[in-house]
Amino acid sequence: LDTIAQTRPHVVYEAPLSLDPKCSEPIDTTRPLCEQHGVQMRDGLMIYCKVDSSTCAENTVGNNNGGNTNDTNMSTTAAASEPSSSSTITKRIIAKDGTIKLIHTTDTDPNNNKSELGFRKGLMPLRDIKKSWTLNEFTAMDDKYNFKIKRQESSFVGVEGLHLESGAVESFQNYLRRFQFRQQRFGYLYGRFVEEEEEEDMKEEEEEDRSHLRQGWGARMPQKNESKVKKNKKVIVEAIYEPPQEADADAAEGFVMLDDDQEENVEQVASLLGLRKVGWIVGQPPRETGFQFSAAEVIMAAELQLECAQGVEETPFVTVRCTVGDEGNVIVEAFQVSLQCMEMVAEEALDIGPNPGFCYVNETFTAIQEGKPSPTVENNFFLTLVPIHGYQSDMFVTQFPFVNRPFDDRQQTHDEMKRQLTKSGQAGWTFIDLLSDFALLLYLCKFLDVSQDMPKICESVKDREVLLDDGYKIIISSMAGMDGSY
Repeated sequence: LDTIAQTRPHVVYEAPLSLDPKCSEPIDTTRPLCEQHGVQMRDGLMIYCKVDSSTCAENTVGNNNGGNTNDTNMSTTAAASEPSSSSTITKRIIAKDGTIKLIHTTDTDPNNNKSELGFRKGLMPLRDIKKSWTLNEFTAMDDKYNFKIKRQESSFVGVEGLHLESGAVESFQNYLRRFQFRQQRFGYLYGRFVEEEEEEDMKEEEEEDRSHLRQGWGARMPQKNESKVKKNKKVIVEAIYEPPQEADADAAEGFVMLDDDQEENVEQVASLLGLRKVGWIVGQPPRETGFQFSAAEVIMAAELQLECAQGVEETPFVTVRCTVGDEGNVIVEAFQVSLQCMEMVAEEALDIGPNPGFCYVNETFTAIQEGKPSPTVENNFFLTLVPIHGYQSDMFVTQFPFVNRPFDDRQQTHDEMKRQLTKSGQAGWTFIDLLSDFALLLYLCKFLDVSQDMPKICESVKDREVLLDDGYKIIISSMAGMDGSY
């Protein structure tokens, strides 16, 4: 008891040491245990005492200070004597030096306490999930939260890669140059996924069919292969749309996305033109060699791929980075994140941490690299490179000012529309050629009926053999303040 008193000086005993849990058989502390009446000395003999738990919650066993400081004793005793306004949960922990400590928490949320007791942090205890478990069931349950990190060698884009409309990208990078690429910015890529034929596989199948002709009697006749074998798709980008946003160096992504009241119009016009969202492009400040994407950008790329694929599925959706090199040269590269990255983001297993070059693994999950758990995964490990090619659209021109660009030299106005459309009849330009500008078509949505008027206009843009009705030419020319010549 003297030793206990040294390490737990504030403990209040409600009953003396006893031989039974009810403390109804007190022990004579002046005599050795072997001389106590009714005591049979044996391994595992237990003695009991009853104490006020609130007086021992903050005491420690093996404390170097020994609790001998008078000020500490007084303050702790005073705290123990005051009624607690919230329930106290006492926990026993093992410190780094091997000592056992009793700590307490005043957390009154039972769910938080359960999460501490869960088989993984943030999850319920196994007993609360299911009353009984087999080893196989537990292993299967635990495996859901384990990710063996592996590199994906190739993207889901075909060998022909990404065809990026040169005029749209040039406009995007020219706007970034206004701020010396110091402000991050993003836009959505609209275009098409185009199927590629697996010619080599088709040749192998044809050769296999011919081999049966040489096998003599009973050989089956070759069958015509009606369906072509397809592989991953190439991506053709026709236009870029930059939604409302604000550059913010303190935001993880480097920008803040704002509400877009034109989002439905953009999607509807793109659909009328036979286009869809096929990727996104992000303008980045200069970064050190090897640092391609931040954790926030990797997670956003995975979220967009998940949205396009409608789940953890293969998709050709691409991510394009546009930045500037040490010598002032513009760098444009295309990537995808791996299927495993998509899965981890879908499970909310990846977080943003202090080092932007790494994705941090949520405490509920375990990432295993080289056979051992790792709290982080390097961003580049999730990336796959996509071949990129310049491309000039047969459908669009890129001359009209882009929307949502503050401090740009040109803004979307009727005067800008007039400046563009008055080129009709010059240098081989026609009215429909100049009207076929994605930014201009979106601008018209503010003044024309998207459901009634835009389908007819978009049909003529998509198929030049479908002539634009003269009535629309008159309306649009009038809006632009033109004299009627078109």
